[in-house]
Amino acid sequence: MHKLVFLILLYVPLLTQEIQVIDHKIVKDIEPNWPVIINNVLDDSTSFEFLLSLDSVQSVSEGYRVQVLATRYFERADSLAVIMKFFFSDSVYVDFEAPNYKVRIGDFTDRDSAESLQQELVQMGYNSAWILRARINSQASRKNY
Repeated sequence: MHKLVFLILLYVPLLTQEIQVIDHKIVKDIEPNWPVIINNVLDDSTSFEFLLSLDSVQSVSEGYRVQVLATRYFERADSLAVIMKFFFSDSVYVDFEAPNYKVRIGDFTDRDSAESLQQELVQMGYNSAWILRARINSQASRKNY
C-alpha cells in the first residue's frame, strides 16, 4: 500500500505538467555583448603591428655566468638582482631551479671575463660567487672586465 501511494505521489506532478511546444521560427538568438578589452600595458601610440615587427629572435649559445646567490625565497633573490642591476651593466637573471632561486650575472663567451666579474664580486663581499657554464643570450650586451 505504501508503495502504491509513493508511486502515485511520484508520477502525479509529472502528469500535471503542461507540454510546451516551442515554435523555432519565432525564437531568435540574441547577439552577445562582448566585453571591451582594455590593454593597460601598451599605450595608444604603440601598435601591435609595430611590436610584431621588432626582431625578437635571440641566438642562444654556450658560455659562462657568475652565480651570486641561491635561496629558497624569491624576495631575497629579487632584491639582490635589483642591487646587481644597479652596479653592473651586464644582464642579471633570477633563475628558478627547484627548490632554489638563483641570481646569476652576465652572458660571457670566454671564462676570463667571467673570472674578472667573480673577482669584483668577491671584493664587494660576495665570497660565494662562482662561475658556471650556462646557455647565454649572445645578443645581450657584454662588459669586459
